[in-house]
Amino acid sequence: MSVTVTLHVFSGRPDPSWELDSEEISQLVAQLRSINTTTLSKPLSVAGGLGYRGFSIESNRERDLDPHTIVFADIIDRNRFSLNLQDANRSVERWLLSSATGRVDPAVLQHVNAQMGGTASAASLRGGTTSLSTPPPYNPGKWNNDPNILHRNNCYNYGCDLITNTFAQPGRGTGTQYSAMDCANVGSGAQRDGLRSVPNTASTPANGHYVALVIWPGADFHWYRKDANNMWSHKPGQTPARNVDNSNQPISDPQNCNRGPYTQFCEYFNVDPATIHIL
Repeated sequence: MSVTVTLHVFSGRPDPSWELDSEEISQLVAQLRSINTTTLSKPLSVAGGLGYRGFSIESNRERDLDPHTIVFADIIDRNRFSLNLQDANRSVERWLLSSATGRVDPAVLQHVNAQMGGTASAASLRGGTTSLSTPPPYNPGKWNNDPNILHRNNCYNYGCDLITNTFAQPGRGTGTQYSAMDCANVGSGAQRDGLRSVPNTASTPANGHYVALVIWPGADFHWYRKDANNMWSHKPGQTPARNVDNSNQPISDPQNCNRGPYTQFCEYFNVDPATIHIL
């Protein structure tokens, strides 16, 4: 099961899209269920135009959502033969805009916000007040159910909780990728991307979540992520995200788990997906 939101705003470039996690899906379902007014109208965005043209929601086997939904202004088009919904307060549209924070260029979000009449604060569009600033839930389906996402995102993507479909490499997003397979080099690349080194993970971070870097000496790097349940999970390369180590045991601390050939534990980092840039 997966839910993908697309912001329709560009002409020459592909429109930005992102996957919702399980908590966000529940929030979206609740938002839609709160709308009771129906209408015969269609969203005006279907006629096209330059700039902001609404959001579309593609649901794959999510039983509480229609397979294809368009949201623009006060109309929610469920692509059925039945009536559409009328959202007088544009609450669903505003929620979708907030879900884009940290996933879409802030300048683009400011344009959308202006077209919506300034319904979101500038601070929230910079990444200050969304679920991306808190530890993510363990939601393997977000990474495992879509073969495209599964095969094109690695442990660094998963650790940072950002789907880029580029098999992200530390430092590449900011212009200088690591040059050697050791803790200092890979760690410095991650810090250039915006991750911050921390001595431990005992306290709750002010923003974002914790990750840990380990090294297979001279061969490879790997990242673990601390989730909202205070346990750790990871995504080994193109294989599924998982919350157990090489002995199939839950991971309470990656420093002490079975890491296979990744024998060198480097350090912990704080990641705020709303402010980092990985590629």
